[in-house]
Amino acid sequence: MINSTRRLRSYAGPLVISLTQALFCGNAAAASDAERIGELEKKLDESLRMIQQLSQQVQELKANSQPGRSAQTAPTQIAPTPPAAISNRVDDLEQRVSAMASQPEVDHGLDVHGFADVGFTAAPSGRATGANIGALDFYLTPKLGDRFKALFELNFECCDEGHIGVDLERMQIGYTASDALTVWAGRFHTPFGYWNTAFHHGAQLQTSVLRPKFLDFEDAGGILPVHTVGLWATGSAKTDSGRLGYDVYAGNAPTIQLADATVAGSGTLDPGLAGAGGRKATVGANVHFAFKGAADGLNVGAHTLTSRVVDTAPVPNATRLTMFGVWLAYVENNWEVLAEQYSFRNRDQTGNTGDHSSNAAYAQVGRQFGQWTPYSRYELASLDQNDLYFAQQESGQSYKRLVVGLRYDLNPKAALKLEAHHTRLTDRDTGSYSELRGQVAIRF
Repeated sequence: MINSTRRLRSYAGPLVISLTQALFCGNAAAASDAERIGELEKKLDESLRMIQQLSQQVQELKANSQPGRSAQTAPTQIAPTPPAAISNRVDDLEQRVSAMASQPEVDHGLDVHGFADVGFTAAPSGRATGANIGALDFYLTPKLGDRFKALFELNFECCDEGHIGVDLERMQIGYTASDALTVWAGRFHTPFGYWNTAFHHGAQLQTSVLRPKFLDFEDAGGILPVHTVGLWATGSAKTDSGRLGYDVYAGNAPTIQLADATVAGSGTLDPGLAGAGGRKATVGANVHFAFKGAADGLNVGAHTLTSRVVDTAPVPNATRLTMFGVWLAYVENNWEVLAEQYSFRNRDQTGNTGDHSSNAAYAQVGRQFGQWTPYSRYELASLDQNDLYFAQQESGQSYKRLVVGLRYDLNPKAALKLEAHHTRLTDRDTGSYSELRGQVAIRF
């Protein structure tokens, strides 16, 4: 009996520490860090096993303390301890566990995780060919308490000219009031559609080598403000058929920064780290529903965004950007089916070109067979070149792209990818090109 009590005491400390770490890590990763789910589940499994052992032995101690229980019914052959002493030991054990659970969490330092990728490209003359480095991405999740949380993401990546650039991709501090409300402040991934919040700067997370072209990051030629600096409220609630979620956000309006103020169509989007372009704001919303039951794994949503975007031409042009659309994602039973649609109804606010309609969309299908995942994606963007929002962006042209690829998971943290795509340009520039890309992507 004494040995059993000692074993219980030896379990109590690790149990409380393991539970505290598991619960906190789950809270810190709730913003979409799916890469930590495996670690959380492992810690929870360990905690549950320890709880079962502790519960079983406490019950044995309590049973032995009952009057009339003979020494022959004890689990061991050593002389029985007086019932009063056993009861005191049980009470002491419970007090110790409660006291340890109420102690503040020990600070073990800063959690740092990250991603990295390297690869190669085979392309026709005039396009980059050869080995390349992708990104070295670090994300940090400081421990601020039960309800306060933070996420910082620092990315080192190689630009087209071969120089290493450093970007603070995400810098957000949040407060969780309940499952129905978490509020973030800072720079975050704009929560429209599915891809932009499900897959961040770590290439290992996404099945494919490349993102859909029109959803690229701003400095890589994306045509949408995929980052926002401002406020973001998000949450969800259970229903009988699934879970209803929402995102509402407001932040700085982006600016189209022209590489040469005198050259039209040389710009890229600047999300406005230091302030809003044209002293205006971006506001948007995303409503989505995750089914359960027969449709478990299916998520559908609708999104919208509006902003006033100016460029840096000598006489600035201003456009009222209005985007809306729908999306779906099915990730279950080894299938990955993703589709997003974006419609634009933009208005020229400084010229006489009026209103303009444009569209962009993609659909991707993948199927996992053990460690292998073949996949295919089709993308298209039909962008009105009379719309200065697109005309002033270097990559704001219409295109069609077909992608086929194969991913091989070496283990849960490392993947090999081989991807071919054929792109056809359809307005500002015409013609087509094909590329073959390979990639090794890891997370740590």
